[in-house]
Amino acid sequence: MIDLHTHTNFSDGTDSLEELLQNAENAKLEVLSITDHDTTDGYKEIEKYRNVFSGMIIPGVELKAFYDGIPVEVLGYGVDYTKIKVNRDNVFDMQIDCLNEFKEKARNLGLKFDENVEVSKTDSRRKYASFTFADELLKYKENEKILLSIGPMFTQTEFYRVHASNKKSIFYYDESKFGISIEQAIELIHNAGGLAFLAHPLLYPYDKDKYEAIEDIMKTYNLDGLEVEYSTFTKEERQKLKEIAKKYKKYVSAGTDYHANNKPNIKLGTGIDNNMSVEKDLIKDWLDKVEII
Repeated sequence: MIDLHTHTNFSDGTDSLEELLQNAENAKLEVLSITDHDTTDGYKEIEKYRNVFSGMIIPGVELKAFYDGIPVEVLGYGVDYTKIKVNRDNVFDMQIDCLNEFKEKARNLGLKFDENVEVSKTDSRRKYASFTFADELLKYKENEKILLSIGPMFTQTEFYRVHASNKKSIFYYDESKFGISIEQAIELIHNAGGLAFLAHPLLYPYDKDKYEAIEDIMKTYNLDGLEVEYSTFTKEERQKLKEIAKKYKKYVSAGTDYHANNKPNIKLGTGIDNNMSVEKDLIKDWLDKVEII
């Protein structure tokens, strides 16, 4: 069994690096990739805990980028974590700016929240403005009526997709002023010796039909692959994505998007209610083309 989309507390997961490796060992994973958001810092400590996990580790990262003004993520596999460079200070500056915009919009809507709420560089539940502010809004029962009037209700982790990255939402925040293009993300990964895959392609609030947008991305950009097996995708959606990957001669990958306590319904390797159990054979076409730790 493999899981090539996981997060530690170096980004927005709650497991430490050692805990994630131990959990991967307990889950009997054969291949693991730790794909923290916009950072490979966890790999600087990998040798200290490498003996905890007996399987293969593909060094990875998940970079936020932009397609048609919409935030998407690009997974990098087999990257040289000493070479790939991401501006983390710029990322945190964006979270501060985003939170301030959320507050202003919430005031205008008459929503209740603590004006002193802040993002944090160290607390994994408060590293991101969308997590932080969603958590704050959901504390107050009196906010529910207003929130339902502007869109579907959400959990802490859903606020980003439902509102913050959705151009149709009043809480939409244009991250592109701080971010990189999808071309730049792919280039960063390729320059670090890795392969670039579009992550969870059905999650994004595209301005067009989802499959049409995915095909446009596949034929327009120099991506190597597509994440086709994912915790929230149905059997039919996974099959459709595999067909798109085959059409454009792209590799395929699989990952649960494990965050431990920040997404408690998603289990390492097995996803939601055991809806994933992907064998290593899925990645046989490219496994020998990437660095293994």
